[in-house]
Amino acid sequence: TIDDQGCTPAIWTNRTPILAPLPSLPSISEPNEHLMMSERDAKRIDNCCLREGGCIQVTDSFIRDIPKTDLHMHLDGSLRLETLIDLAKKQGVELPAYTVKGMREKVFKDSYKDLPEYLTGFKHTCDVMRTGGALERIAYELGVDCFKEGTRYIEVRFAPQLHIDPTCKRAGAGAGGQGKAEVKTTTNGNPQIDKENEQLTNCTSAIFWVNRGLKRAMDEWNAKEEVSSGEEPPYRYGIICCALRMVAGALSPYYCSLCTLHHYEPMRKKVSYASRALAASAVYARDHMNLPVVGIDIAGAEKGFPAEWNMDAFNFAKKNFMDKTVHAGEGYGPESIFQAITDLHATRIGHGFHLFSWDLARDQSDKLQTDEDAKRFVEGLIEYMSDKRITIEVCLTSNLQTMPELKGNVKNHVFRSMVDRQLSLTICTDNRLVSNTTIPKEYRLAIDNFSLTLKQLRDITMAGFKRSFFPGPYKKKREYVRANIDFFDKMIRKHFCRSYANVLGRDDDDDMRVSSG
Repeated sequence: TIDDQGCTPAIWTNRTPILAPLPSLPSISEPNEHLMMSERDAKRIDNCCLREGGCIQVTDSFIRDIPKTDLHMHLDGSLRLETLIDLAKKQGVELPAYTVKGMREKVFKDSYKDLPEYLTGFKHTCDVMRTGGALERIAYELGVDCFKEGTRYIEVRFAPQLHIDPTCKRAGAGAGGQGKAEVKTTTNGNPQIDKENEQLTNCTSAIFWVNRGLKRAMDEWNAKEEVSSGEEPPYRYGIICCALRMVAGALSPYYCSLCTLHHYEPMRKKVSYASRALAASAVYARDHMNLPVVGIDIAGAEKGFPAEWNMDAFNFAKKNFMDKTVHAGEGYGPESIFQAITDLHATRIGHGFHLFSWDLARDQSDKLQTDEDAKRFVEGLIEYMSDKRITIEVCLTSNLQTMPELKGNVKNHVFRSMVDRQLSLTICTDNRLVSNTTIPKEYRLAIDNFSLTLKQLRDITMAGFKRSFFPGPYKKKREYVRANIDFFDKMIRKHFCRSYANVLGRDDDDDMRVSSG
């Protein structure tokens, strides 16, 4: 906070402390509405570092109060642990432990030795996510938990094909039940929505139940007086459908059926069939069921499973005006990010951790023969992404847990380089349960370790709103973005000073343009 004497003498410019006095600021407890700060003085404060030792100390309450987004959050990695245990007991699903403490010790840890250990937990979560009722409950609780933390807009992604069994209609709750194969359809031949306690049999049913849970949470929070009165911006959400870069029968009953039917087809064909079917389901759910499906994605191992295998699905999505984000640069180099942008028309990139790794680009591409070629390629990619505002969904804790090159120290993350290159960035959780994190925790991690200025924090926060796949007309999106910009500045006035927010940003609309693709 800032007291009656103003900021501390040291201000930060380009992360270098400069001893210079700052203008005196009014007390927060006794604001002087008539005291206006000059734009010059406000810019000096803007250059102050937010972390410990800087002139502006960001409190947890400020992080809680500002409007935030989470654009990269997996449903099957973000359950409440108590809910996982409860559903497992009800459905007869075996777990390594049936207490929160036991599951934290054995499965969902604060740190993992490698990526395979990190992924272990997803088997347990997916095992209890095979009925509509389970998906609705999990989605509802996730919405409530995010909204409670001041996250105004969320995009929840999940892979419907991991949760369905198209060959079986199982009565009662529980993935282990038995029943007669029976896939019911409506009069026009489209699959019916599975009932709450039935085994899910089609993608649109899975999307329906996830939406039902998220909508219930949104409606409850938007009914609060401060939102309904217009004092605060409303809470909103969108749904992203994930396809997988590789398929195997062990992943789910759906993939088991797919691999059985196309046993002699190469992996690339199976992947293409599955992702194209998912894209069609996503578009159908949006256009004919009026569900807020806002985009498609591909996730899974990058090495050996190139983005181009999913071109048919993403071309279909593009022709049906569906937005696209792609996991890339997490387990592979810049070439994977390049493929996501050029082959799949991605306007956002999940993780993008290896964007600056020119050495990986050289080693993983036949076209880049020298270090100079690789560096030139990476530089061109960075400039293109910056210019086109292709947004990187940064997941600090998740990367810290799965990237051995970080050596357990988040300061080794390329986030600072991303900020310095003025890339479009948004802070995300990835998996709230598996990574034991929240959006406020991720913000705290970024603020405490990367010497962000207040303007940089504001820009990163607002990028989440501007680059969201908002489920509505563009005009409504602009109104929503503006409402959250104004509310962010209102929180600055509340926590710091009353006039500083007026001169923070002059070009708030510049970043609203949509990149090509």
